Amino acid sequence: MNIFLLITLIIIQRSHGVIYELNDTEYDKMPPLFHLEPYGPCVHEPGGVYCTVELKLVSDVPSEIMTTIEEYSLRREMNLNHSRLNRGVCVTRTCKDYLSQNTSADLNLVLEGCLNDTLWKQYKLKSKLSTEVLCNDLDNKVDVDYGDVAVAVICLAILILNIVGSLYDFWFISNKESKGNNFLICFSIRRNWKRLVACPAYSHDQRLRRFKGFNGLRTISIIMIIIEHSLLPFIIAPNDSHELERKYNYILYHLFIDGGLMVQTFFVMSGCLLSYKLQLYAEKRDINWTMIPKWILQRWLRLTPSYALVLAITTTWLRFAGLVPLWQRAVGVEVKDCRRDGWLNLIYLNNYIDESQCMPQTWYIASNMQLYVSCLIILTLVTNVTARKIVLAVLFVVSLIIPACHTYIQNSDAGLIISTETVRDYFVKDRKFNYSYKSEHTNFSNYILGLSLGMLIYYLQKNEFSVEKYKKFKLVYWATLPAMLILLPSGSFFYFFQNSSALYIKAIYSGVAKPLFGSIIVLIILGMTFKLENFYRGILEWNGWTSPARVSYSAYILHVLFVRSLTGTRSTLIHVSIAHVILCNLGTVIITYLAAYPYWLLVEAPAVALSKVIFSLGPKQKSKAESELRKNERIPA
Repeated sequence: MNIFLLITLIIIQRSHGVIYELNDTEYDKMPPLFHLEPYGPCVHEPGGVYCTVELKLVSDVPSEIMTTIEEYSLRREMNLNHSRLNRGVCVTRTCKDYLSQNTSADLNLVLEGCLNDTLWKQYKLKSKLSTEVLCNDLDNKVDVDYGDVAVAVICLAILILNIVGSLYDFWFISNKESKGNNFLICFSIRRNWKRLVACPAYSHDQRLRRFKGFNGLRTISIIMIIIEHSLLPFIIAPNDSHELERKYNYILYHLFIDGGLMVQTFFVMSGCLLSYKLQLYAEKRDINWTMIPKWILQRWLRLTPSYALVLAITTTWLRFAGLVPLWQRAVGVEVKDCRRDGWLNLIYLNNYIDESQCMPQTWYIASNMQLYVSCLIILTLVTNVTARKIVLAVLFVVSLIIPACHTYIQNSDAGLIISTETVRDYFVKDRKFNYSYKSEHTNFSNYILGLSLGMLIYYLQKNEFSVEKYKKFKLVYWATLPAMLILLPSGSFFYFFQNSSALYIKAIYSGVAKPLFGSIIVLIILGMTFKLENFYRGILEWNGWTSPARVSYSAYILHVLFVRSLTGTRSTLIHVSIAHVILCNLGTVIITYLAAYPYWLLVEAPAVALSKVIFSLGPKQKSKAESELRKNERIPA
């Protein structure tokens, strides 16, 4: 099937001068995209200098190899740009002749001359440096500055507070109902551990227990996102780039690389819980505009402390973690961008900043925060049920049009194309990612679906809705999972037919793909909430999902740090094979959760508890806040 598809594409697109596939013999005629000389023996020899550099291939004369490279690289959705070469070179060994001739000791001139000589001898091609030269030797030192010291003090203070709070709780609070000091109790590891493993979640309100299945949805979605991101090393430093490109011909592979739709699950859940909890709140209190600043500040305090600490560590101590060839390329650039743009992350505007690699996965947190604020204002100011329905319906229609207009006007990709070349640049140059994918206004549709779902569930519960007469539709409900598995890789169509797809088709897909996926999630949640069947519900409501779901926010903000660090600490290229990919995926998931659990206990849980204490005003509210500290509430990210 794949061979037939490739032959068809070649026939259709031959006039475009695009080469869609090369056999191994033809492929090996091109210079290897990635090559790292041995790092350890180089830097351990006296005066050894090791540099990494990116080259741009050029040719002064007609070249058959250069023509092949250019035409093969035109298929940007599935092939790497073979005119961009990444090299790790032991300058003091490989280029020692050029080093001795260059009296100015300009490494740019040394490397360009040395590598040009090699390329000309082997391929009759020339090159020029396209990025700065990054060099390592054992004498490289990174100075500790005031920021490093400040972050170290903060980390030490958090650790001491957890120790003191735990000892205080153990020795001085004999009865778990004793009040004690609110501040110190927040840092009790014993109490936070009980909250972590307590089951089920949402037990403080019988109606909220209907959302227990959110634990399964949240955990499964986070794991899928981690798996997708853990593919990064195989694109940044593969030892067999041809095998990597071939993987794009398999639909099963697209289930993972096109998993960007999975994040829409969180928009639906977040919107659902916002509208549902707001209606619960309205049962006892009046909803008015004065509550908006308080709720926004509560949300900011809920998300920011644990997020800010990871950001602080990234901008400071992460600089000292590695000096191997790929470190600067994989991690150093993130440290540099976080020092420049990190403040935008703390006010949740980083999703509107282009070409920044500062914790790029947190675009979702920023977008979610913006949607939370916008929709909180809408629901607070529009309290009439009928008016809310009209406003949400109009906004939903607009939210379908906006992504389609983005795609049509900018002539961009239909969806986020996770091409090898895009990942190689960490998405900083991708128009779809920067202008459409990560923005608040292009993710409105599923948040509105979530708001509508929360309103519907509340209404049906209030009117004692019975699901019995709808159980005959179980087969339709069970079809939601196959539909999801079909929709997830549906964007792979545009990998194969991107150039021949009409612009209006790409625009339509851009507008409907996210809400279609969100609609499937809505159906799953609706059936789970009212116990339509027991198979999907039994899986999603399994008690084993409870604690992984509670640490999901910590896992989300931590996992890319590990992915990039594990990539950057490599001194050799990584082997591309199914077994190695699976091993890397599982390893990243395990490492992330092993770090997320203690991070939740020491940082996130105390921060959440403290935010409740801060907003506890007056004797009655203080007593309520102390009781809340012992409940199993999980505020979703």
